[in-house]
Amino acid sequence: MTDFAATGRLATWDGTAPDLRGWSDAEILDGLHQLGIDTDRERFATLCQGVEMQSSVEDTWLEQLKIQEEGLQVFVWMSVEELWERWRIPVWPKDRLARMFMYLVDSDYSVEWADRFHAPTANEVMDALDAYLGQPDKGLPALEELVEMLGMPAVAWPSKMLEAMTEWSEIGNLTLAQRGGDFMARMLGHGHALAFLAAALVSARMLDRAQNAALEVPMDAPLAKGFDELVGYLSLAAGDAMVGDHWLRKADAASNLRKSEMTFAAEAIRDYLKNRRTGAVDDAAPVPDPMRAAAKQAAAQACYYAFMAFAGNAQPGGM
Repeated sequence: MTDFAATGRLATWDGTAPDLRGWSDAEILDGLHQLGIDTDRERFATLCQGVEMQSSVEDTWLEQLKIQEEGLQVFVWMSVEELWERWRIPVWPKDRLARMFMYLVDSDYSVEWADRFHAPTANEVMDALDAYLGQPDKGLPALEELVEMLGMPAVAWPSKMLEAMTEWSEIGNLTLAQRGGDFMARMLGHGHALAFLAAALVSARMLDRAQNAALEVPMDAPLAKGFDELVGYLSLAAGDAMVGDHWLRKADAASNLRKSEMTFAAEAIRDYLKNRRTGAVDDAAPVPDPMRAAAKQAAAQACYYAFMAFAGNAQPGGM
């Protein structure tokens, strides 16, 4: 078709600066109709059902295109994404779910997506991830596949999730941050949701809430490396020397870290806890303010190293 002349809103389309946010449903559908693609909400939803990849819907429409002009091809595949989000089609093929996971955990990506499309809520994305990854043949390998589909290393997702939980905490969405912790513990198969939440809360400078979360972590929880130390410091900062000692002794036994390799705050805490155990300090006495202050400082340092361990380990959060 060589004599094609777009009319209506389609005549203003610029494939080099694509944007459909200001278009009405009718304008998008009219543009598609001019290009040989007839659809509506019901037919579009039917087309989306059962596809493994969103790109297959885009390919279907591109095959129907009357004119093979690059800018109009952009209009077609962007229409698929726009209508999928705008009409809230409850279908999550792998490539869409991969993009939405990145939308969930990457602030730059989420801003870009929200600017271009009608973004789903974080809870909607979490619901879709839970449904997909909770299938018997899915789990962590399926999550890593989604992560790698967008070019992010598979091992990077836990640190990305922690960063997202920090941002959610900062804006007061602690319920979503808690859900992120649950997701991490379930996918990794170790650690504890409240320990991950505590790390996010420390990073968000919400120390009192972090201490409360740490005190609720069961003492037999299989915490990931670094998070045992973090929970120990937070418990001590909250005034619970017994729980703090429990976690710090476990952390030291696992890492074989010598006191000479610790920060001054961490070293002072070990001396204090040892004196409580040996009776040199009354183990019934409240934790003194200097030790609680040292524990807060050590918690901030431990949080940083816990985040870095997730970012750098070949196996995230290895025990």
